[in-house]
Amino acid sequence: MVLSSSCKFLIVAACVTLAPAARAATGAGSQSGKVAAHAALSEAADLPATPPSLPTQASDQARNALDNTAFGKKGEAESQAHAQATKRANDAALDAHIDAATQAAEGAVASAARSANADGRAAAGQAQANTARANGAAHRGGSFPTKP
Repeated sequence: MVLSSSCKFLIVAACVTLAPAARAATGAGSQSGKVAAHAALSEAADLPATPPSLPTQASDQARNALDNTAFGKKGEAESQAHAQATKRANDAALDAHIDAATQAAEGAVASAARSANADGRAAAGQAQANTARANGAAHRGGSFPTKP
């Protein structure tokens, strides 16, 4: 990988800036590495007045890649495709949830109908048995037959 002179300068500047803080953190012994790193970053972290841009020596291909591919037309297209895929996945999950709930409700209705049917048959059988008992007792003088 070939770095431009401005990139090399930024890397060297960062090393020079952070080196004293790193030496102080390892030599002091009283501060942990995280505390020292946080202190060094908070002291040296100044936001630039202008956003970073490619150096003027960047090739047309690099500028085209940054403008069109990373943040431009292709980036928008990929973002829209991702949003559409997410929407389709959410819709499919909702449809599956609705189908499962409908299937469960239909199963519950069928079970209740079977139960009601069984209860109705049991009640009809019980009524028929009671009627038969009452008819049998009336024909025999009000009592059930006994052994001779």
